[in-house]
Amino acid sequence: MIYNVIHGLHSFLMSHMLEWCTSYQTLHLTMWLCLVITFYVIIAGLLKMLSLFKYREQNGPLSFCKAIEENDLVSCVRLIENYPQYINKFTSDGADITLKSNKNESPFYLATFYYIKYPQYKNATCIRELYYSGADINEPNGNGFTPLQLAAMFGHTPLVKWLLLKNASTNCTPDPYLIATTQGHQDTARLIWKFTTGFSLKYK
Repeated sequence: MIYNVIHGLHSFLMSHMLEWCTSYQTLHLTMWLCLVITFYVIIAGLLKMLSLFKYREQNGPLSFCKAIEENDLVSCVRLIENYPQYINKFTSDGADITLKSNKNESPFYLATFYYIKYPQYKNATCIRELYYSGADINEPNGNGFTPLQLAAMFGHTPLVKWLLLKNASTNCTPDPYLIATTQGHQDTARLIWKFTTGFSLKYK
């Protein structure tokens, strides 16, 4: 890639430099000077990217601990999205994924809430990692709402489908189908109805 950039710049300079320089020696010197500067800029950029990557890897745990101390849910979930290995590491070290917030919200429920509230991130890594770590996807919050009911309320059809495929229970009150219907999410309601009446859902 770097070779292609330098080669392209070399060809550009050779074809346009005669307009700027009056002698071949000046042309040759200017051309090599530009190439050296370009090569330096490319190398400096690559080194900066590498150092930034190392900095993020080294300071990720510190940022996560700081977010926990400040009770910053958004930052916590975002860090887990960027570093999904945290969940595996924490659970393997004995972390209790059944612990709840002061509002009686499980980690899985909070991850679902974050995924619905911030759709611009479009990253369900945290939800998947918690599920495969053994989180209870039917655990309700303090108001008795499960992740499936929450997804139905906001008409998040892809999440509803994923939860149903993971055997999320529809036997809860209020009924997820009724929630989606009353909120005007007809596609979501139709999906839940098909599932509860025996239609098979397939992965996409």
